[in-house]
Amino acid sequence: MPDEVQQEKKKGGLGSILGMIIIPAVVAFGATFAVLFVLGSNVLPSKKTDQQLTPVPVEIKAVIIQPGTYQTFMLKGGKEVAVIDSLTVTVASDACRATIAERHDRIMDGLMLIFLSKERSELNTVAGIELLKKQIRSMINEVTGFTGDRERLGVIGVYLYIKAISSVE
Repeated sequence: MPDEVQQEKKKGGLGSILGMIIIPAVVAFGATFAVLFVLGSNVLPSKKTDQQLTPVPVEIKAVIIQPGTYQTFMLKGGKEVAVIDSLTVTVASDACRATIAERHDRIMDGLMLIFLSKERSELNTVAGIELLKKQIRSMINEVTGFTGDRERLGVIGVYLYIKAISSVE
């Protein structure tokens, strides 16, 4: 019986020592977390910049050439044509999309002028296609009036599918 009492004292002693260490540690951690959560950070709010005041632009799709319509554009020299299956752009505002719809004929005229300045060899390379897309984006932004400060609300992406480049003789 005296052995059992000693074992219980040893267990109780070890358990009470762990209890005295773990419980205050958990309480201290919880209190620290609660204080930090309630008080938040110690950084003072700064003045709002122009980027914080302006809304983040959204991407809206505008179709210029419907897929499957196969619009042809004459290339430089008049002996070859590019067959465009589809041309869509993403714009950052509803106003730009509406202006694209209103000025569709002007945009098509601008596309014709761009393609008339291209040769077949320019449209057969990745760099040539990327340059064409930049020129189309720039032209549409000019036609719609989204230039300068308003350019970020205009065309932000051009998606072009050239079906073929063919000789016309």
